[in-house]
Amino acid sequence: MNFWDDLSRKVSQGTKVLTQKSGEMFEIAKVKLDVASEKDKIGKLYEEIGKIIYQDYKRGALKEGEVSDKCQLIDEMNYKIKRLNQKITLIKGGSLCRTCGQVVNSSQRYCHACGRELERLARVIEDRDDCRVEVANGSVCDKCGALIQEGSEFCPSCGKKF
Repeated sequence: MNFWDDLSRKVSQGTKVLTQKSGEMFEIAKVKLDVASEKDKIGKLYEEIGKIIYQDYKRGALKEGEVSDKCQLIDEMNYKIKRLNQKITLIKGGSLCRTCGQVVNSSQRYCHACGRELERLARVIEDRDDCRVEVANGSVCDKCGALIQEGSEFCPSCGKKF
């Protein structure tokens, strides 16, 4: 392979990785907006709870029902925020602990929640010259070179069926 072919291949691979990373960044930004929206809703509920408690206090009649309903909504929103943050970690290449289900980063060796040693399914898919590509929990499409998530039936880039 001559220099120009090799350079072209490396530029092509770099472009594919850059395209995938920009897509991931866009998806992460969308999820972070959802998190911010949920936090805003929680802030408004805190304000409503405070007003209800203060008004009832002034009248001498505290009603726990209204406050409990608002607190339950806050719990539900906090759970949703946790799931959205887990989605961000998964987009960034994290995975789930097989023991407790917590999201763990790809750099972690042990689960931060239960302490179990994490299994890493990394494998080298290309090792030529100074270009080494490793994939964890997935593969690469042999038609277009896009990264494929584990369990996918089709390539998200070119549509090839596996």
